Amino acid sequence: MAFWPTKYDDSRRRRTPPLPEQTAVRTPLPSPQSAAPTSAAPTPALPDSRPPRGSDEARTALRLAQLLRGAITPLRGDAVLELLEPHRPRLVPKPINPLPGMTGQPPGRMLEALLRPIGQIVTDVLLPGVRDHLIDRLVTGRTDHEESLPSAIDLAEAMRALVARMRGGGKGQLQAVIAAIEADARATADALTRDRRPVDVGGIDRLARALLRFEVRRMVLEALGGGNALQVVVYQSRRLARYSLHRATEAIDGFVADRGLKALHASLATLAQADGLIVIALRNLDDQEETKEESGPFVEPADRKAMNDWLSAAWRLSDTLFDLIGKAAAGGELDDLLFAALLRQLRSLHHFCADLTHAGRPAAVDTLKQRLVGRCETLARLTGERLVEVLLARPADPALARRLMARGRLLAQLLYDMGRDEAVEELALRIVVAAEALGGDR
Repeated sequence: MAFWPTKYDDSRRRRTPPLPEQTAVRTPLPSPQSAAPTSAAPTPALPDSRPPRGSDEARTALRLAQLLRGAITPLRGDAVLELLEPHRPRLVPKPINPLPGMTGQPPGRMLEALLRPIGQIVTDVLLPGVRDHLIDRLVTGRTDHEESLPSAIDLAEAMRALVARMRGGGKGQLQAVIAAIEADARATADALTRDRRPVDVGGIDRLARALLRFEVRRMVLEALGGGNALQVVVYQSRRLARYSLHRATEAIDGFVADRGLKALHASLATLAQADGLIVIALRNLDDQEETKEESGPFVEPADRKAMNDWLSAAWRLSDTLFDLIGKAAAGGELDDLLFAALLRQLRSLHHFCADLTHAGRPAAVDTLKQRLVGRCETLARLTGERLVEVLLARPADPALARRLMARGRLLAQLLYDMGRDEAVEELALRIVVAAEALGGDR
């Protein structure tokens, strides 16, 4: 039976969503009355899987903001009153639509007349509900049934629009959301950057997910008009992106330094999360674009330095991997599982370089990608030639030939993943011929 590699034999494992977080960083729910962050750092709390509070109020607020845009008519006034009726407090009189008797009045006056009877419902019921809903989703971590909920960014825009319609009424609820998000961003970044445990399976992906949550915080604060809080979140996001690259750099540099099993585990765990590394690198490159004014001829910006250190470590790691794999590909003594693990690291490095699509990515990324492909093709030729030499030797060494065949298969798979079909065909042909020469050994 002829051998032929399969495209991305480990793609299903590698492309699956990141594992659930082992330790989530969340801040406790701040008091609704507090509109400013406290001086003490919040204490991280576990996520809450319950549905977020205020889901009905959030949907109603979003619909109300839509109804209050555009031309205000008596029919639209009826729709607004009907929408708010389920939220009317028991002691608040049922509002009456004032618009039927205002035909021909300016739109602004009609809007003010409509807002007057519903203002208490909006400020006392809807906006506090939206406040609790956003804090539960963005800070406390209540995400159950989130797919059926409106976008947090749309809710933030609706909340800001309603506060503006009410001429600042309910602004304290908006400020409470901003303060809670800012405090949560500080606590999250502080807790993650203090973690000095060795990188494990899922560790890089956890950092990548944390950066994605920072993106949501940024967009929500932009919608809310966060001002200073937005700048704090941007800074904390940049800080976390740099830290994440530093951790990845330390992990692969550790294997370059001592090549021990413990260092190998950390390096494998890091590169196995190539998708998470891409998220982190993209965030870093975005940060570099946003802060170009900080660069100078004598000072290397921290964001750029973090990326350059990571790429330098990746280059050194590739040297180490090719040194070890080159000896094994020529028939040297190396455990087959270790050989496969080293090739997985090369595959992950190539995946990182190939899929890091960003206009500002350094030229070193393309250089490393070309180097990985070129040296892997050289290894494949070396393995194929060595396999032929072993078969033609007298006496032949069947055990060595089988070892080279097994390693050749793994190299062919790696080249196929890299899109090097011609090199795959050349090596696969020699493997098939060798298998036939060994008496049909597969």
